[in-house]
Amino acid sequence: MNNKNMKVLVTGGEGFIGSSFIKKFSNEFDFVVISSKKNDCKKIVKTEYVSVSDKKIIKTIENLNPDVVIHFAAFSGLKKCETEPEQAFNINVTGTANVVKGCLRTNARLIFISTREVYGPTISKESNEADLLNPINIYGKTKMKAEKIIQKDAKNSGLNYIILRLTNVYGPGSDSGVNNIIRKSLSEGKISVNGGEQVLNFIFIEDVIELIHLVLLNGKLFRQIFNIGSKDTISLKKFVEILMGLSNNKVGVEFGEKPNFESLFFRPDIKKQQNILAYNSKISLKEGINKTLQYMKINL
Repeated sequence: MNNKNMKVLVTGGEGFIGSSFIKKFSNEFDFVVISSKKNDCKKIVKTEYVSVSDKKIIKTIENLNPDVVIHFAAFSGLKKCETEPEQAFNINVTGTANVVKGCLRTNARLIFISTREVYGPTISKESNEADLLNPINIYGKTKMKAEKIIQKDAKNSGLNYIILRLTNVYGPGSDSGVNNIIRKSLSEGKISVNGGEQVLNFIFIEDVIELIHLVLLNGKLFRQIFNIGSKDTISLKKFVEILMGLSNNKVGVEFGEKPNFESLFFRPDIKKQQNILAYNSKISLKEGINKTLQYMKINL
């Protein structure tokens, strides 16, 4: 199949990763976006407006009849999910169930964007795709439930899926997570960090969308789960030190308590990413932070 003849339906096309993916590959595929709100994607590709949590989306997917569905849409942000658990469940669980039903009606392949939060607490070891899942926050729990729905329907109804468990994604185009720390270092000259001892894995947005692109092009992948990460596993405190070293501003830092819904340590086993997808992240942490700083200086 010529790539331009491949119809790719994207949910959550207005989000950080989804919009970055569409902008990079808009001329390569026949994209259609499903979004719950007005966004810039409509300037690039056809957009349908419906929430994934609305059952109408099942019929919408059926009418559009895509070859592949990339399910980016999510209610994310650890703190936001803790304060609005019903909304997190509606979008992350019910929404995914609706998308799965749409995929089954059209025999579409599903690429589901999940999270490293499904693993929960891990101590000084690499987390492998086959590990037992034990999430400690609402976001991780809803994403785990979504994964289980996908796997159950695959077993019962023949759904072909790929699940991608992303680590901490950063870079131009977002103000959430560590991107918010980078932005505040520029706009306010001071940052507040909850904790600092947390050891996290960071991957730059350009590497993430390249990996999703590889998965999309590889039609031989069948019911696989991949950790999507990099070799950059460091503490949040160290991340802040690198940021301060790259910033021309004098940045004040205040460290608070680590929230109890955040894990203390996460390092992904990325051998499947390296061996099957044949990809190692190309943007180092220092380079990625600098790229984000330069972008934000222009776009604050």
